[in-house]
Amino acid sequence: MFGRKATRFSLLIGFILAGAWLLARPSGPAPETALRQQSLRQALAPAVRGAPGVAQPVTLEPITPVVIRAADIPANVYDTNNQYARWLRGEIDLDEWEYRRSRAEVAALQAEAQRLAPSAAVQRATSDPGLAAPTPGVSFDSLDVTECCGGGASVPPDPHLAAGPNHLIAAVNVAFEVYDKSGTSLLGPTTFVSFFAPLAPCIAGPNGAFDPTVVYDEEADRWLIGVDGNGTHFCVAASTGSNPTGTWNLYMVPAQPIGGEFHDYPHMGVGDDYIVVGANQFGGAIPDSFEGRVWALDKAVMYAGGALSPVTASLGLDGGTPQPLHLHGTAQGSWPGLGSEHYVATDYYDGCRTDIWRWNVPAAPTVVATLNLCTATSVSGGMPVNFPQMGGSAMQANDWRMRGFEYRNGSGWIADSISCNPGSGTVDCVRWTEVDLTGPTPALVQAGVYASNGSYRTFPDLAVNACGDMAIGYTRSSTSEYPGIWVTGRLNTDPAGTLGAEVLQKAGEVAYTAFDPVPRRWGDYTSMAIDPDGLTFWYLGQYSKNLVGTTRWGTHVGAYSYASCVPAPAAAVDPVALTHNQAPGISATIPLTISNAGTLTLTWTLSEAPASLGPGGPCDAPADVPWLSLSPLAGATPTLG
Repeated sequence: MFGRKATRFSLLIGFILAGAWLLARPSGPAPETALRQQSLRQALAPAVRGAPGVAQPVTLEPITPVVIRAADIPANVYDTNNQYARWLRGEIDLDEWEYRRSRAEVAALQAEAQRLAPSAAVQRATSDPGLAAPTPGVSFDSLDVTECCGGGASVPPDPHLAAGPNHLIAAVNVAFEVYDKSGTSLLGPTTFVSFFAPLAPCIAGPNGAFDPTVVYDEEADRWLIGVDGNGTHFCVAASTGSNPTGTWNLYMVPAQPIGGEFHDYPHMGVGDDYIVVGANQFGGAIPDSFEGRVWALDKAVMYAGGALSPVTASLGLDGGTPQPLHLHGTAQGSWPGLGSEHYVATDYYDGCRTDIWRWNVPAAPTVVATLNLCTATSVSGGMPVNFPQMGGSAMQANDWRMRGFEYRNGSGWIADSISCNPGSGTVDCVRWTEVDLTGPTPALVQAGVYASNGSYRTFPDLAVNACGDMAIGYTRSSTSEYPGIWVTGRLNTDPAGTLGAEVLQKAGEVAYTAFDPVPRRWGDYTSMAIDPDGLTFWYLGQYSKNLVGTTRWGTHVGAYSYASCVPAPAAAVDPVALTHNQAPGISATIPLTISNAGTLTLTWTLSEAPASLGPGGPCDAPADVPWLSLSPLAGATPTLG
């Protein structure tokens, strides 16, 4: 009896002391917001396998845009709710979980990765001048953690880049900036809080704006900027013209079609008829679940400023981190013309499986090919492991998620990260894949893994030029180097599955530190873009920058090209003089052959020139004026220019 009373008394004293400690403890980061707590709980629990989401695509209610003029938004506006400020106020907890599996599952996968056997199939990275490497061009420093918007800003920066004919747009988690091709700033830095200010739910909630994605539509000569808004919306802006410093149409797309789920890691791809957005969705009305989801946004409506009715569809658990295909090649005559059809690539969180989906909007998306990249490369796709740096703490390499799906000349190209063992132990490695999209069933063309002993390569992204040459950029770090920016690539004539020499774009300057806990977040992605000219690559990478303060990330832009790539111009048709003196009612057929895509110009002189050509016009032509008619060429639609 005495023992029980003593136990109860000890417990009571313990509760009193604990309560006193809680009341007296110093202020600091408080528990995270309810929405982030919910997302964290869902991420910690094993995902519900095959969570169905919405079985059939759903068309959302029309969304009316808000029009803003980018040049009217003041630059360098301090964001009082930036991530660092909210952390100091105790409103968020930076010990977040960024994976689709529990901590225990991820720890087991990383431990397994550390036991990988050496693989002779891994291509050893080199700087050998005998191997082709993309040639560096213009380079300049871009946004860094101190440039604007609040000391400390955000971690990680998640840099993303788009290239147009005359401009570049570089974005990080807190802001974006517009440059000309020499690196001169034309607009910004502009915070997303300022840019999307008319869309209050996108920027005023507990999680703010994050995960930026910017793209250029070569077909329409338009720009798009998107951010995740609080995990509840996708906030997207479409330029009304070719100049990104001009006017934009802003749309706030609901991103919780099931109810309560957390929207994360959105990416855009430009299609023929639609801008397609893919994202991960955590939890909500289906507890402890996960699904991949896609949205189709009618780009003609967005560019015109009309009422937008997005279509959204579930990819279930099998659709992890959806990456919509991003089309290129208008100026080179290789735009595929897919209409309402779109392709999406997804991972399966096993390091090997990649699914290719075909979505003919508004029908349901379907898996049309499943690829095993471990079999294709003969390299086990181990879970990426935390990576070292010289003189500093370890950093997170995240997981297998892809960083884009780029279209060029009938192929889709993908970059992702794995761990591998090139000989002397496990490191993080670059993996890349080419998929043939021209047939009824997408098929693997080639894939490769690029690594070296002791060096860790993370967060790769790639692009492809008009000749089929590829460039890929990434972070490289080791115990003997600070995190820096490196680029390699391949010529279309290189042996299948291989890359060339790597070149340094920007060396890390100092051991990276930040205000988040160890292992620190380094990123979710970096960004390689191809210029509309089909020749120039632009890479926005991240490096550790020697800055005053706790957080030390910087970003840097570099241009690259291959001298051997000279796209063939559109075929020209020699001028032909035609004399036509036939009587009315008699026609002549003139055969024409065009060997390549181009513009056919016909010029003729009428001996009895009417005020307008053709009956039915403002002034009917005389009956005896001969007519020229064109029959459509195979696969072409004649237009009067």
